Amino acid sequence: MIFNYLQMLRPKDWVRGFFWIPVLATFLVSYSLKVALIVSMISFCTLAYAYIINNYFDVEIDKKHERKIKANKNPLAQGSVTERGTLFIMMLLLFFSFALAAYMNLIGFIFVVLSVITSTLYSIKKVRLKEKTGADIISHGLMGGFFPFLAGVTLAGGIIDFYILSVGFLFFLINCNALLSHQVIDYDQDLGNTQNTTTRIGRKMSFVFLILIQFVFLLCFLVMLKHFILKWWIYYLFIFLLFWVPFDCVRRARKVFKIQVKNYLPFHLIKSKLRF
Repeated sequence: MIFNYLQMLRPKDWVRGFFWIPVLATFLVSYSLKVALIVSMISFCTLAYAYIINNYFDVEIDKKHERKIKANKNPLAQGSVTERGTLFIMMLLLFFSFALAAYMNLIGFIFVVLSVITSTLYSIKKVRLKEKTGADIISHGLMGGFFPFLAGVTLAGGIIDFYILSVGFLFFLINCNALLSHQVIDYDQDLGNTQNTTTRIGRKMSFVFLILIQFVFLLCFLVMLKHFILKWWIYYLFIFLLFWVPFDCVRRARKVFKIQVKNYLPFHLIKSKLRF
């Protein structure tokens, strides 16, 4: 039972990416391990809350999603956890994240609240930003990248200037692309079960937007290189993300669609010629 509730947190979906954005942001201001530890705890709580509330309101949709059922990404949809227990965990996570943020400072607390509000509006039935064309991409960029980054900077005692906003905007673009690529890969499963940008505009047009967002990311990065002196780790991080985002999209697409090089026509021809 406890394992199923921990499964609701879905750490595998965010611990290697979204989780580190506010933590890295603190290092632009302070190298205090205490600050980084507190911010990492806040990041854990807010992200876990975002994924749990998404599971909570996606129960009926996830019941029809074969890959999510097999991966047990939503135990609530399989009846292995209760609604009451799920709500209790959400409230507990909110309490700890707000308490820790308020302990740090008011400005940082505001950005943590904004991130939580956006993630709530993204999933909650009465608003459901995740089912509104364009709003799903923008809200994901805000709650997964922009607000957490600004929260990390301000929680560490930093001030928001044009440089900080520029870096935050790059994280916003990365998270926009992350959701759009996820929608493209899940297109067949989502079509007819849920509404989002990709199911409305189609997979081909979504690929166009993926490329466009990546181009804007590159352009903004080049402008930043011209006007700012970036810290070395920021520079290499964005260089890495510039190539990793499209690579990861292709990697996950191959895994889902089971595309293998040996199945392509030219290789079949080569194999057939070798036989004679």
